Amino acid sequence: MLKTNEGYIVSRHAKDVNGVLEMFYWIKTGSETVRVIPKKQNAIFFVECRAKTFLEERGVIFEDHAYLNFDHENVLTVYCSSLKQRQDLIRLLKKNHFSMYEEDVKPQDRYLMEREIRGAVRFIGEVNSNESIFSQAILKPANLDSPATTPNWKVWSLDIETSVTNNKLLSIGVVSDELVAVFVVSEVSISDERCFFFDDEKSLLLAFMRFIRLHNPNIIIGWNVIGFDMAFINRRCYSLGLKPQFGSNGEVWSMRTSEKEGKYFLTVPGRVVLDGIALLKVGGYHFESYSLNNVSKEILKDQKTLQGSGKWQEIEELHAYDLQKFIDYNIQDCDLVLRIFHKLKLIELQQTRVDLTGIPLEQTGGSVASFENLYLPRLHKSGFVAPSWTEDDFKSSPGGFVMSSFPGFYKNVLVFDFKSLYPSIIRTFKIDPLARISKQQPKIDGFLGAQFSANQAILPNLIDELASARELAKKQNNSILSYAIKIIMNSFYGVLGSNVCRFYHVELASSITMRGHQILEQTRQWIEASGAQVIYGDTDSVFVILDENMQEEEVIVQGKAFCTLMNQKWSDYCRTEHQISSYLELEFETYYERFFMPTIRGQEEGSKKRYAGMVDGELVFKGLEAARSDWTPLARRFQRALFQHVFTERDPVGFIKETIDCLKSGQFDEELIYSKRLSRPLSSYTKVMPPHVRAAQIKEQYNEDHGLGNEYHEARKRIDYFYRRSGIVPFQSKEDLIDIDYEHYIDKQITPIADSVLVHFNMTMESLLSKQMGLMY
Repeated sequence: MLKTNEGYIVSRHAKDVNGVLEMFYWIKTGSETVRVIPKKQNAIFFVECRAKTFLEERGVIFEDHAYLNFDHENVLTVYCSSLKQRQDLIRLLKKNHFSMYEEDVKPQDRYLMEREIRGAVRFIGEVNSNESIFSQAILKPANLDSPATTPNWKVWSLDIETSVTNNKLLSIGVVSDELVAVFVVSEVSISDERCFFFDDEKSLLLAFMRFIRLHNPNIIIGWNVIGFDMAFINRRCYSLGLKPQFGSNGEVWSMRTSEKEGKYFLTVPGRVVLDGIALLKVGGYHFESYSLNNVSKEILKDQKTLQGSGKWQEIEELHAYDLQKFIDYNIQDCDLVLRIFHKLKLIELQQTRVDLTGIPLEQTGGSVASFENLYLPRLHKSGFVAPSWTEDDFKSSPGGFVMSSFPGFYKNVLVFDFKSLYPSIIRTFKIDPLARISKQQPKIDGFLGAQFSANQAILPNLIDELASARELAKKQNNSILSYAIKIIMNSFYGVLGSNVCRFYHVELASSITMRGHQILEQTRQWIEASGAQVIYGDTDSVFVILDENMQEEEVIVQGKAFCTLMNQKWSDYCRTEHQISSYLELEFETYYERFFMPTIRGQEEGSKKRYAGMVDGELVFKGLEAARSDWTPLARRFQRALFQHVFTERDPVGFIKETIDCLKSGQFDEELIYSKRLSRPLSSYTKVMPPHVRAAQIKEQYNEDHGLGNEYHEARKRIDYFYRRSGIVPFQSKEDLIDIDYEHYIDKQITPIADSVLVHFNMTMESLLSKQMGLMY
């Protein structure tokens, strides 16, 4: 029986069934998740025409659709009936040195891409008896106003607890809006209706597989959930002789690792697993530490029930001696993650990215995939196929332009920012892969010899569409859609400059960044010709000082006037020099009442990407110690207070001396802790041993001497430490804070910060400590 339905694509798959390619999609429809199998499809790619005889001799089906490669040569469209045929044919073609194109595009992705299906989908097909499988289906994009575009996701927050001592699973906790459950390995049990107790890991894992299939969540979330929780479950399943059957109908999930990137990738049939840390970074959130405890404190004003670098030992003790607190700890971690996702609308953000670009729902990164999903169908409609991906001849393009700065203290500093500079450059100067190789005239000069067709370009039109959609989203106060469009547009430059993208060419990225250099330098000249001084510039911004005696109202008026003048000049320039319209738009971004640009430490030259300022009475730091997590809490607090004194024209000498006196008397001991993550497993450090590595080695030796587990066998583990007069000591509790080397903190934390300010008043910490002096303004 034929039936029509609609829903949202959860996961996408392809495999050979009886020697024939079968693609299938798990789609959420209302409260159900169904499996949809399109009508028979082929795996498609392209090959140079020289391979025609080769293909005919092997009975391979192909057609000539008059597609061209980027060398304007005809290519053939190849059709493979199975994944195995495609794999074998690609291997043979490569062996015989035939050029292929788009052979790495997965058929389940190409099917959606060419039909402009992204997330929401309508489909019709033959249904089975319980209407859980649609076969011989046809899929189309759902209407924009369809209920399928706003699925009611069933979301589970998952967290596991493990034993570092014996590397075993202790519990799995899940929390959702509907349920709370904890599966615990324990010889004893307690009366808690939320809990299920098991004698061993194998029994727990089997029960959890049944539980997840019964309740059927669509999305599983967590904190480092793929790289730790799911990876640990995966290892324990296989070590216990189990298959990780966590799919919608008990299918085995697929997990792989990238040794080069040190990342884990997980595909679960009918479900999606999303990591909170990855989505925070996608969403543009910045934290001193991305630990769950720190993010919870900042976002929720709540925290874990256990904190500190040695909490794994406490967890094992609670599991052994206080199951109730252990269970509460596990549940609290799940609950914190769920509340963070709800408050920041992280799932809505991810779905919006899917709706805009068609990337898989599980893909939290994927700038290249986003670009190709949008670009390839448009390229094919233009009669071209994408170039082959290659590692050969990669040349990095120049980065963003950073001007030399003029160090010092200033009043009335204006920051002007070019709105979406790189997308605006692409739109204005028609920078585009197809436009670069197009023969259509007229051409617009780029850089490094590049020329771009003004009339055959895809990317500028795509950015036009996205920019219009963003303006509409802003008018509708849809901040998530507006931001998602922004990050997609801003990713295009990075994609074109990345050798992991098939469209990479040095002329593309360079024509963006070098045009940016020209724009900033020319803007500086125009501003200075109008009577102001530019003291710094960085990528898309210029910092301008006005007369320090001007009142705020005058400064604001002057700032707006500069924007109007510069935008008119760029409009005139583009029209007269290139006969094109300008999309460059300078905006008045920030007014600093007070501003500080430091020198490079130990030099007279001004630094870059490092400054401090005061906006509406609030301090702002960029790149300085107050904004860096690898400096101690004392150093960061000291710098903020020091600039508060200087910007409000209070003599900081007394404050500096008071800080040193309090430091030496032990009043700041708990603010002297360094905290830093290992970038790789501890055992891989063999030559250079920075302080945090030495601290981790000391702690690991202690664990070994006391029969404890290996705490730093994985990357990204954090170590807290401090300095005693005898050297580095790992920090676990405030009772450790004895015999502190205060001179170390004065020399390495206080002095560099103080000297960066005092040098502008012809003083140093050395002279300050040796003489009774005050600062004269």
